[in-house]
Order: sequence, then structure tokens, then C-alpha cells
Amino acid sequence: MALVAQLSDPHLRDDGADPFHDPAEALLLAFTQIATMDAKPDAIVLTGDIIDRSAKGYAHALPLLRQAPVPLWPMPGNHDDPVGFRIAFDGWADFASDHLSYIAQIDDVQLIALDSTLPNGCPGVDWSRLNWLEGIIGHSQRPSLLALHHPPFATGAPHLDNPGFQNADALLHLVKGSQVCRVIAGHSHRAIQTIWGGCLSSTASAIGHGLSLSLCGTQRHKPVQMAPAFDLHAIGPEDLVSHQITLGPESEETAPIRSAYQGNDRQVVSEG
Repeated sequence: MALVAQLSDPHLRDDGADPFHDPAEALLLAFTQIATMDAKPDAIVLTGDIIDRSAKGYAHALPLLRQAPVPLWPMPGNHDDPVGFRIAFDGWADFASDHLSYIAQIDDVQLIALDSTLPNGCPGVDWSRLNWLEGIIGHSQRPSLLALHHPPFATGAPHLDNPGFQNADALLHLVKGSQVCRVIAGHSHRAIQTIWGGCLSSTASAIGHGLSLSLCGTQRHKPVQMAPAFDLHAIGPEDLVSHQITLGPESEETAPIRSAYQGNDRQVVSEG
């Protein structure tokens, strides 16, 4: 069984003009919480928007990420610069030649980190990425965790669903009946869950600022004050369990996370 911490959307700025809280401090707090767990996660998957568009590069982000207490797998989001990302994280992962997708092993699970930001800035996957994924899935014999920045499923929130995820149906076709057993994404800055492609699928809350929600689309999509949080996923051959770890005041921030990780029962129990 693999135990994976998912962090997302820190939006690390290099000018200190964060809207509500310092995401660098929140990121380090998340690392501290992970380090205090009785059973540490096997890895951290950082599902995109590592920097904000306001940042000039990754020089301010890399020293923070190197403090991760367990192996960290970085992924790009729509706020990340593809060229700068490839240069900054050279050696962290074996990126595909024409996009920033890659695979990695996390215990018994294969991580498929699929770059979902197209060159035009829209969410989705092109045929190059689909062909790459088909080759990966076709040769996979292990349970796979599919990670993206953008959710490939409809969320019901117009500001997230428009524009839609390009080639979502083709991606869905590849996922159905494959070794992919869990789909995780970011981008929403909110916790959302659904069943997609026969898999439990979700988006994680942000390490950076929250984002408002309007299901009718009449209200403006804007940053809001929300406690930073991350997700913890236990992925086994039969069972899947996920928890949200909140880093706000009077929550897990005030005490170390005590985690009982029982491989035989494939259960994770977390308490603040």
C-alpha cells in the first residue's frame, strides 16, 4: 500500500503580496505536519501552480521544496511557466520530450503525472499526451494513481468548467478499465469529489488562497480566505481511503498528526 500526501496550488509569489496568508509558511507547516506523522507518507505529489504568474521564476520556490521531509514529485499548473519549470526541475523527474508528463513509482503504486495545461493555456490533453498515456497504461501491471492539475471531470461550477477540459472523453476512454484506480487534481482550490471513469476522483484544497464558489456562475470567481489544507491518500490493491488535513488555527496546526498506518487492514487514521 502507498501513502501519498497531495499538496496543491501554493501559488508562491516572489513579491510577498499574498492575498490572505503566506503560502510559503503554509507549505512549510504542511511539511512539518508530514514529518511528525508516526507513519510518514511515501511521497508528496504537488499538483501544480507551484508559482504564481506574478513570480519571475522558481528561485524562491526551490529552496522551500527541497525541505520536503519525503520525496516530492512536482507537477506544472496553468500558472507555471513550462520552459522555466522544465529547467528548474531538471533531474527531479524524467519528463516527456514535448510535455511535462512523467511516471514514478511510489511504493506499490505507479504515479502517472499527466501535464494538463495545453500550449494555448486551456485545460486538457492533446493527442501527443493521449498517445503517451496510452503507452504507459498499456504496459502497466500495477495500480496507478493518475494526477493532473486540472480536473478532467465536470465540477458543476461554471468558472471551473468553462472552458471545458479538452479531449476529456478520449481520456475517460483510456482510464476506464485500466490500472488507474484513483484520480487526483488541483486547480479548484476547493475539495471536490466524484466518480469518474469508474474511479474515485477529487480535487484538493489549496496551500495558497481559497477560491469562491458559484454554482450558477453569477458571482465573480475570486480569491477568498480559507484555511490551507492538503489531502492524504492511502492506496492499496483493494481499498482506497483519503483524508483532508487542515492547517488552519484550532485544527491540526495546534498538535502533531498522529497516524496509525495498518498495512494488513489497509486503513489510515488521523487525528489532531
